[in-house]
Amino acid sequence: MFKNYCKIAWRNLWNHKVSTIINLACLATGMACCILIIIHITDELSYNKFNTRYHDIYRIDWVKNNDGQITNAATTPISIGSSAIAEIPQLKELARLYQRSGAFETNDPVKNKPAQKKFQEQNVFFSDNDLFSIFSISFIQGNPLTALRAPNSVVITDETAKKYFGDTDPLGKFLYYDNKALLQVNGVVKKLPANSDLQFDFLISFETLFSVESPEISDFLKSNWTFNPVYTYCVVNPQNRGPVELLLNKVLKTHGDERTRKMNQVYLQPLKNVHLYSADIEGNPSTASINYLYMFGAIAFLILMIANVNFINLATAMAGTRSREIGLRKVLGADKRQLMAQFLGETLLLTVIALIISLLLTHVGLPLLNQLTNKQIIFQSWFNPKNITAFLCLFCFTGLVAGTYPAFFITRFKTVSALKGRSGETNNKNRLRKTLLVTQFTISIVLIIGAITIYQQLEYMRNKPLGFQKEQMLTVPIFGSGASSIGFGVDGAMRQRMNAFTNELIKHSRIKSVTAASAVPGQLYIQGLVIPQGFSEKDNIFVPWISVDYNFISTFGIPLVAGRDFSKKTGSDHLSAFIINESAVKAFGWKNPEHAIGKNIIRGDAANGKKGQVIGVVKDHHFNTLDQAMPSLIMDVSVPRFSQFAISIQPDHVPQTISFVKQKWNEFFPERIFEYSFLDQDISALYRSNENFSKITSYFAFVAIVLCCLGLFSLSSFLTLQRTREIGIRKVLGAGVRRILILLSADFLKLVLLSLLIASPLAWFLTHKWLQNYVYRVDVSWWVFLLAGALALAFSGLTVVLQSLGAALANPIKSLKTE
Repeated sequence: MFKNYCKIAWRNLWNHKVSTIINLACLATGMACCILIIIHITDELSYNKFNTRYHDIYRIDWVKNNDGQITNAATTPISIGSSAIAEIPQLKELARLYQRSGAFETNDPVKNKPAQKKFQEQNVFFSDNDLFSIFSISFIQGNPLTALRAPNSVVITDETAKKYFGDTDPLGKFLYYDNKALLQVNGVVKKLPANSDLQFDFLISFETLFSVESPEISDFLKSNWTFNPVYTYCVVNPQNRGPVELLLNKVLKTHGDERTRKMNQVYLQPLKNVHLYSADIEGNPSTASINYLYMFGAIAFLILMIANVNFINLATAMAGTRSREIGLRKVLGADKRQLMAQFLGETLLLTVIALIISLLLTHVGLPLLNQLTNKQIIFQSWFNPKNITAFLCLFCFTGLVAGTYPAFFITRFKTVSALKGRSGETNNKNRLRKTLLVTQFTISIVLIIGAITIYQQLEYMRNKPLGFQKEQMLTVPIFGSGASSIGFGVDGAMRQRMNAFTNELIKHSRIKSVTAASAVPGQLYIQGLVIPQGFSEKDNIFVPWISVDYNFISTFGIPLVAGRDFSKKTGSDHLSAFIINESAVKAFGWKNPEHAIGKNIIRGDAANGKKGQVIGVVKDHHFNTLDQAMPSLIMDVSVPRFSQFAISIQPDHVPQTISFVKQKWNEFFPERIFEYSFLDQDISALYRSNENFSKITSYFAFVAIVLCCLGLFSLSSFLTLQRTREIGIRKVLGAGVRRILILLSADFLKLVLLSLLIASPLAWFLTHKWLQNYVYRVDVSWWVFLLAGALALAFSGLTVVLQSLGAALANPIKSLKTE
C-alpha cells in the first residue's frame, strides 16, 4: 500500500503541474522567509552566550534622577570601580573599560627606527587585567594572569597582530600610541566572535590611561563623580545581586560628592540583558530590541500561514477531481485513517521538496539579510544538530498545517456521491475558502500599510529640516574619542596650529567656511551643570553643553532669534558669554528670547564654575535624533574642549577639495592620521537600523502579496475550469468578454475589499503604536490605506483577469464539449 500511495501521490502531482508548481513556490518561499528570520532571531539571541560565566557577569549601570527625569547610562565614573573592589568582598573580579581611539605605529625603542606602519584605530580600550577572568577571551600568546598588570602593556587580537607585524612573532614588540606612550605587546588573543557586544582590537593596561592623558584630565577622571566614561563589568553570584547592589550604592553614598549622593545610584545589569533589553540606555553597545524580534517572528509566521492557506484553498477546491478515487477506495475497504494517511503523506512529500527548495532560497537570500542586518552569518555554519532539528520541526509544522484540513475534508466525502464524481461541497466549504482568502489579503494589506508608514517616517526623519546645514559639511576629528571632549585637549601651541590650518583652508575657492567645536550635531553632547539666574546649585539643572568656535553658528547656518553671535572683537566672549536655544529659554522660565539676553548663567558649580551672561538665543535645531524631545542647549567658547573641525565645502569637485584638505592636514598635523566624514551621512547612519527594518518589512510585504496572488491565480484557474461549460453557454446566449470577466472576478475582488475593511483598523492600531516611539513623527494618512487597498486590488485583479481572459475568449463550442 505504501508503494501504491507514493505512486498515486506522484501521479497527482505530475498531472496537475501548474498547481504543483504554485504550491511548491508558495511553500518554499514561505519556509525560506521563515528560515531566514529564524536564523536572524537565533543569532540575536546568541549574543554574549559564548562566555562561560554568562549568567554571572553583570555591568554596573549608572542612574541619574534629575528632578524626576530618569536617565540610565551603561557607563559609570572611574571611581566606582576602584572603591567597590576595595570595599565589597563579594566583588573579587571587576574590570573597567575606557574607550579612546588613537593612532598606532610600529616603533623600535632601541634602534629608534621610523614607523613602518601607522593606522588610526577606533576599537581601543584601557582595561583592568580582570577582564580576562570575567570574559572568555582566548589567549594565543601571553599570560592572562599578568598581561595587563604592568603599565604600558597592550594586548592585541590575532588580526591586529597580522596587520602590524605580519608573520613575525608580536610578543615583546612595541607599538607607539597616539604619540604619547610606548606600549609593549604582552599578549595576543583571538578576536571575539561576531555575536559579542564587546569588540576590541587593542587592550591597554588601565593605569596607562593616566600617563596618556594630561595631568588635568587624569585628576578629573580620578576624582570626578559626575562624569561617567567607563564600562564596569564584574562577576556576581545571581543570588547575591540584591545585596551587592545595596553595597555599591553605599559606596556611592560614602565616597560621592553631595550632588552625586542626591541624584545618582547604580544597579547591576545582567550581561544577558545587554544586547536585546538595553537599547534605551545611553552608551549601550547594542541598539537591538527584543520587540523587533517579536515583530520579525510574527511576520515569519504570517507569511508561512499565507503559504499554507494557499495550499488548503487549492487542495479543497481540487478535491472534486479525486472524488471517484476516494469512493473506490472506500468501497474496497479503506477506512478514514488510511485515507488521511494517504493525503497527509502526499502533502508531506510536497513539503519535503519545498523544504529542499527553501534551503536553496535561504542560501541565495542570506547575503541580502546580512547586508540589511549588518551581520556576517555563514549558511553552512547553521547545519548542526540543533538547527537541523529546527528545520525538521518547521517541515512537520508546515506539512501538518497545510495537509490536515484537506485530508480531513476529502475523507468525509460520502461514498455514493463520490462515485458519481461529486464532492458534496457545501456553502460551508465556500465560506471557509472565502474566509481564508480574506485572511490572506488582510495580512498582506497590514504589511503593506506598515511598510508604507515606516518608509514615510524614515523619509520624514531624513528630509525634515533640522535647523542647521548638514549637506556638504566635512567633519575632521582633531583627537580620538575620549577625554579630549572633557576639556584641556587643545593647548596654546595646538590652537596656533589650528588657526594656521584654518587660514590655509579658507584660501581655497571651494571651501566656504571652517570652524571647530567639541562636537557637531548628531553626536553626543555632554550634559553639564548649569545655574541660570533665578535658580540655585541645589536645583541640579543639567543640560547638553557644547563648546564652539566664534564662527560655528554662522558656518552651520543656525538662525539667531535674539541677541548676537560670539565675536572675537569683544575680547571677552570666551570668558563670560553664553548662547542658548529657545528650549532653554522655556526651561529656565524666562518670558521670551529677548528677555533672556543679559541673564546670568553659571556653567558648573557656584564656586568654580564659568560665570557669564546670555548674549544670544538661537532657534531650536535638532542636534539629537528625532525620537527624542528637543532638549535645552548651552554653547560657549572654550578652546581646550575643541575636538574636531567642521568644514563647509562647495558641492562641485569634492574629491579635489578633500585632497587639498588632506594635504594641508599633513603639513600642520603630521603626527595625526587624516580622517573625515560627511555630516549628512553620519546623521543618516543614526537611522540605519530603522532603515534596514523598513527594507526588511517592505520585502516581506512584497513576498506576502505575491504569495497571495499566486494562490489566487491557481485557485481562480481551477474554479474557472470548473465553470467552462457555464461560460460557453453564457457566450452562446450573447454574453461579451467584459461581462464574463466581471462575472469571474467580482467575487474575488469583493473579498479583497472586505480584507481592506478588516485590515485598516488593525493596521492603524499597529502603526500608531509603533510611531509613539518617535517624538517627531508623521500622521497615518487616509491615502495610505487607499494606496494599500489599491495595490492589493491591482495585483489580485490583474491576476484574476489574466487567468479568466483565456476562458472568456475561448471558442464556446469547445467549452460546451468539456466534461
